[in-house]
Amino acid sequence: MAKSVRKYKETLEFRSLIFRRLRTHRYFPVAVLIGVLLLVGCIHIWQRVHVIKLVREVSLLKAENISLTDDYKKVQSDIAALSMASRIEAYSSDSLGLRAITANRLFTLVTKSQKAAPPDDLTAMISSIKRVARYVPVFSGSSARAGELEAIKFDSTTCKAERE
Repeated sequence: MAKSVRKYKETLEFRSLIFRRLRTHRYFPVAVLIGVLLLVGCIHIWQRVHVIKLVREVSLLKAENISLTDDYKKVQSDIAALSMASRIEAYSSDSLGLRAITANRLFTLVTKSQKAAPPDDLTAMISSIKRVARYVPVFSGSSARAGELEAIKFDSTTCKAERE
């Protein structure tokens, strides 16, 4: 057992010897400093490249936004031009053969309005109940039984007979 403990110590000392020699080397601090500077430089350059790429994407999106805005304005002006009354009249007369109506052929329909009696309280209450009833859910007897609900009995004579 002493032999295996000795071998373990030698292995441990050998491993720690390499790290100790590296740390105590006279260029170790300089190498660490150069490594840190290289790492910081790489991160800085990557960040700059990434920012430049994002700036380019933003400029492309701004250009696309401007072109879409111009297209929208063109479409709106086309809609305004196509919906002009004079253009519609010309199209209807040329393509469809329609003519403008003269004043002597123009008729106006007038409906006779009935004077409605002011609603009484009962009518107002019934109409408000009907409006509320539109939003009340409706259940049929079969759906109520399917949900295992008991049917409501309104007849007082049947209720007395069941109690007894």
